Amino acid sequence: MVEKRLRGALGLSLLSLLTGACTEATPPGKSARDAEVRKASSSLAEGLQVVATDSGAVPTFITGPLGAVPTGAEEVRSLQAEQLLPVLARVAPLFRLAPSQLYLKKAYVGFDGDAHFRYGVRLNGVDVLGAELRLHARDGAVFAANTNARGDLPAPERPAVTAEAAATAAREDKASPSGATVHGEPHLVYWREGNELVLAYEVRVQGTGEDGAPVDDSVLVNARTGDAFLHLAHVHSALYRRVSDGNGGPGRIEGSPPVANPLVNIAYDHLGSVYQCYSSLYGRDSYDGAGAHLVSTVSRGSLTNAFWNGTQLVLSAGEGVTDLQLSRAVDVMAHEVTHGVTDHSSGLIYSGESGGLNESISDIFGAVCEWYSKGKVVDANTWLFAEDIWTPDIPGDALRYMHDPKLDGVSLDRYGDYASGTDVHYSSGISNLAFYLLSQGGVHPRIPSQTPVVGIGIEKAASIFYKANVDLLLPSSTFEQAKLATEQAAHQLGYDSATMTSVTRSWWAVQVGLPTIPPPLPVLEKDIAVEVSGSRGAKQYFDAPVPEGARNLRFTLSGGTGDADMYVRFNLSPTTTLYDCRPYKTGNEEECLFPAPAHGHWYVMLNGYSAYAGATLKVTWEGGYVPIEPGVAVTGLSGGPGSSRVFTLQVPPEFEDGGGRNVHVRLQGAGNADLYVRRGAAPSFFEYDCRGLKEHSTENCNLNDFEPGRFFIEVFGAKEGYSDGSLLVTYD
Repeated sequence: MVEKRLRGALGLSLLSLLTGACTEATPPGKSARDAEVRKASSSLAEGLQVVATDSGAVPTFITGPLGAVPTGAEEVRSLQAEQLLPVLARVAPLFRLAPSQLYLKKAYVGFDGDAHFRYGVRLNGVDVLGAELRLHARDGAVFAANTNARGDLPAPERPAVTAEAAATAAREDKASPSGATVHGEPHLVYWREGNELVLAYEVRVQGTGEDGAPVDDSVLVNARTGDAFLHLAHVHSALYRRVSDGNGGPGRIEGSPPVANPLVNIAYDHLGSVYQCYSSLYGRDSYDGAGAHLVSTVSRGSLTNAFWNGTQLVLSAGEGVTDLQLSRAVDVMAHEVTHGVTDHSSGLIYSGESGGLNESISDIFGAVCEWYSKGKVVDANTWLFAEDIWTPDIPGDALRYMHDPKLDGVSLDRYGDYASGTDVHYSSGISNLAFYLLSQGGVHPRIPSQTPVVGIGIEKAASIFYKANVDLLLPSSTFEQAKLATEQAAHQLGYDSATMTSVTRSWWAVQVGLPTIPPPLPVLEKDIAVEVSGSRGAKQYFDAPVPEGARNLRFTLSGGTGDADMYVRFNLSPTTTLYDCRPYKTGNEEECLFPAPAHGHWYVMLNGYSAYAGATLKVTWEGGYVPIEPGVAVTGLSGGPGSSRVFTLQVPPEFEDGGGRNVHVRLQGAGNADLYVRRGAAPSFFEYDCRGLKEHSTENCNLNDFEPGRFFIEVFGAKEGYSDGSLLVTYD
């Protein structure tokens, strides 16, 4: 989109070699991560090796002899799925998958001669959106396999809401454009969230955004709760040719002469340059690799924009914009066509980290095809994106700057600054800078103390990133998984260890692959309001330890400006998909109430739907049991009429073979408080082992020869209540 965002393999031994070749110390925590990979490798058959694992230490990338497959491009293209069943029977269980859960999507021979077999994943008859298993073969033998799927994760089997309700939720979701329409029938999919699978409806929603740009999203609606939780964009902004004039003038098809509209002619020429770039460098026939027509529409109107809509490149010059503006930027056209390449290869989902990678790969091959169109000459403009159209009268000004992403004022240049929900146009700066450093060498522009990356040249760097995109990256790949994919690509292309060291260092330079120890979460204390603010897409997490016996647990977000969304979950950090409560209202007035909450840690996530500031977050509850120590008086107790406070004391056995205990409870203070004591459970007005109901607050309970265990002591405010109370519990 042309606006200011332009809407066998490398195993452990080689990784160790690369690490040893570095002059700086190994990053903290890397040895622990390697130990996890080694442990996973030790459980495999001899000759197999784990390269990477998921958060549950289950392999995600394995190398070694994995079975025989057909050879030759034609044999690969025409093979029957049954021919690969012996290989699947060996490979699938290594990833906790069953062969019956896999179906062959595509088989092809890549530009380097290796064969690749892509499998989709289906559980309970439902596709796992974005999940794939890939086999990689050379000379008729599978030497590597990678996946982002597991078949052993919890997966609900039946929806609790109807498809019609899901369509309504998607259309009315606050992230959908006003007046949006639903196209096609909603259908069930699974979406992986950590180590759980969420059953969801995928609903196709179309409309026009507030900026006038087209919107075509798949909206995922939780099939159990009816909540819309994720938008996946199909419009990616940023040689048979067909260029149409959207304002009614004549267009051009392949081989036809120029027309009067220069914008059409230049778009035609640049599409040819992009086609030749991919064809000459990688033998790729158009964006789909199978000769698809390169189609573009150019027009003038109220919107200045460029985007890939899944089948063609649309260029729209706003009123007052020179006709030549959008069409004269070959890197913009290559950027948009590359979205088509990505759609037909890795399928990187246009959201989150995979969306940032998707956008970055388009930036990268915008630069590569500009370099190619200039006779393979690198100059300063190679690393400036859309410099020909972005304020062309200002030298050196561009939409994005691959060599120094922060120059545009919004892009990220370090993974440490990334927050889930960051706009994909801005997070693309992370891998853009990694590619620049891999190509040209040097250090991060703001971290001069780094060990320099040794540049390998743009052509070699592009081959590595191209192979990673078409053969190794998976739809949900993260930046760290992109690091692994490019390392593997370099090795599979036969590059030497110095090249692979540069690949690793280029990612380290932008803080990808450097493990970090997360800081402890800030604790929400009862009745203490915390002021919060954040940027769009940024997430903040809080821990609220809730005592046993608490009632009416309430989380409240209020005040301030902007729009933060609150998510609450017991025992696990919430995500935008998995939570126990999500009010999801416009603005900051949100509340989650749990009348009978479980005892333990409750976690809150605030997600910036838009930037917000000056809001307050507070947790409150009623009741709750308070542990006390024997012989240590609890003082300063007070409470009004009807108030209740419950304390607990653990009484150990006197002898190893058991034996009774004498438990003594003493309450003193002003006013009128009643005392209730019970072993094993909280007392009530009708269930207790001892009680004191005098017309004052001096109460005693002696429980003689009671079994050891847990004792519950309730101080109840009677009549006018009590103050200045003290409680002492002893046992002998």
